[in-house]
Amino acid sequence: MFLLTIMLALLQGTAPEGGLYWVFFADRGENVESRLAEASARIAESPSAFRRASAGVLEADVYDLDPWAPYVEQVEAVSQASVRVGSRYLNAVSISLTDAQLDYLLQQPFVREIRPVGVSTFQPVGEVPEPDSYGLSRFQLEQTETLQMHQRGWTGTGVIVGILDTGFDLGHPCLQPVSVLAQYDFINQDSVTAWQEGDPQAQPSHGTKVLSVMAGYDPGLYVGGAFDASFVLAKTEDTGDEYQQEEDFWVAGLEWLELQGVYLVNSSLGYTDWYEPADLDGNTAVTTIAADLAASRGLLVYNSAGNNGPGPSTLSAPADGDSVFAAGAVNGSGAIATFSSRGPTADGRIKPDGCARGENAVTASWGGTGYSTANGTSFASPIIAATAACIASAHPEWSMMRIYEALRATADRAGNPDNNYGYGLVSGMAAAMHRSVIGTVRRSDTGDPLEGLTVTVSVEGGEPVSTMTNQQGCFAIEPGSLGSFTASVSGWGAGIPVQGVLGESGTDVNIYVDPLSSSLPPSVYPNPSSGEFFIGFDITEGPADVSLSIFTVAGEEVFSEHRSQLAAGCYRAPVQGEAFHWNAENRQGDPVASGQYIALIRIDGNSELLNMALIRGME
Repeated sequence: MFLLTIMLALLQGTAPEGGLYWVFFADRGENVESRLAEASARIAESPSAFRRASAGVLEADVYDLDPWAPYVEQVEAVSQASVRVGSRYLNAVSISLTDAQLDYLLQQPFVREIRPVGVSTFQPVGEVPEPDSYGLSRFQLEQTETLQMHQRGWTGTGVIVGILDTGFDLGHPCLQPVSVLAQYDFINQDSVTAWQEGDPQAQPSHGTKVLSVMAGYDPGLYVGGAFDASFVLAKTEDTGDEYQQEEDFWVAGLEWLELQGVYLVNSSLGYTDWYEPADLDGNTAVTTIAADLAASRGLLVYNSAGNNGPGPSTLSAPADGDSVFAAGAVNGSGAIATFSSRGPTADGRIKPDGCARGENAVTASWGGTGYSTANGTSFASPIIAATAACIASAHPEWSMMRIYEALRATADRAGNPDNNYGYGLVSGMAAAMHRSVIGTVRRSDTGDPLEGLTVTVSVEGGEPVSTMTNQQGCFAIEPGSLGSFTASVSGWGAGIPVQGVLGESGTDVNIYVDPLSSSLPPSVYPNPSSGEFFIGFDITEGPADVSLSIFTVAGEEVFSEHRSQLAAGCYRAPVQGEAFHWNAENRQGDPVASGQYIALIRIDGNSELLNMALIRGME
């Protein structure tokens, strides 16, 4: 301590000019085992417990330990300044150091390495006002089949998403309904992520746009990709021209988000500064190291690839991480944007991981109530992250890494990936179907979806797995193996099992449930139709004989079918052995002409007439 005091006196006399540095410690200090036990107890009671348990990492390891306090105190004593950020993942702190202080710390046995804190590549995004703000987000959501997921009720419900960005204006109409669980400003060290005194004028602009792409909800005008998710917001990026925010706040924000229990993180930011292309190897940049360590805890980072294209190896960290989903940008036609950063990484891995709309993407406007278009991989990333959140709501049994794998495996260039598009344009529906049985459960008599029923899928030779239907009657489940399967439903009525063969790309099925009793009049579905009809009926008292005849309006019979001694029940599901099926052909097997037809259905002595409209070529 006497030597340290003498050195401090000498160091205080050096020139005050210096920079911001990471100080990496050589070890985790003392009492590691007892500190690990304490950390495990905290994790078990923390919001992150569920996500970590699903990833199989509920027990603490050294990356859950704060840097050893005596080491931190010695660094602060040398610097004569407070630590800006302490990182569990990196076992490091960021702090201001002069050259002399840096040289002194490098000689200490508890210091492993010192390196400059990287500088952000953030640049303000220009916007183009949109003259028509109706349904403006439709096309970017359709392009990734995120809209199709919404139609099945997979909108991010139950998923917690973290965002690292410049700040957020929650006063925009599309952001007022957003569920925000927590927020923190790492620049000003407070809980205000909106603009505040001392911030650059447009500080929250970029983050507001990114949040709108994910969470916006202004029906009839604009809808974000995962509007039913909950969000945790971290303001980590200073946009002032005179002060570019460094990577240490990003690391602090990520570690804070992990403790908040978020499932996935969107970061539309990148860091280069002193990193050379050779450093983007997935193991050097501190943001990359932190993001990969978060993945080991079940937390996936979706990050913009960067806007430095079209040259090769133009990524920004942490997009080079092997467990980071790097998002490239395409235009409305699916062509790669010129500015979108390309791979490969320094160690030869393909990047980006996938693409979404980033050229003329539609976002909330900053400083107003309207909507605008903007360019950048900054907006491709939240579209993909929102799609991942929707997949998580469809597949609650999936880990975040499983979703990452499914997105890459089902993108449109997965069979031939390259360093321009990566694995290609992502598809939410294709990813949700990957090696899975998805579908809808409906009443056979009315077609209404059935919520809260148990769907069980059994693959030949495997254990049965079950899930529940959502409000739209939809479900998704990965049974764990491929091959012949049976899907059944329980919880109401009498389900009609569905059989099929499950392959890599998955399968989409409809499961119908007969009510235990029904007495509705006969029905035709669909009507009108372009080529086939299902004629449903009920038998209230059985056994009964049932016959169907179909006539032209001129009275010519073109089809007939008879069934004998049917038991009481509902016969309406559009599957074999249930409703009558007519494929719009005559007795000779020739297609009949478009027009009106009449169905006569007889159940014992009772008869019913139904009108049917055949319209060939109808979509």
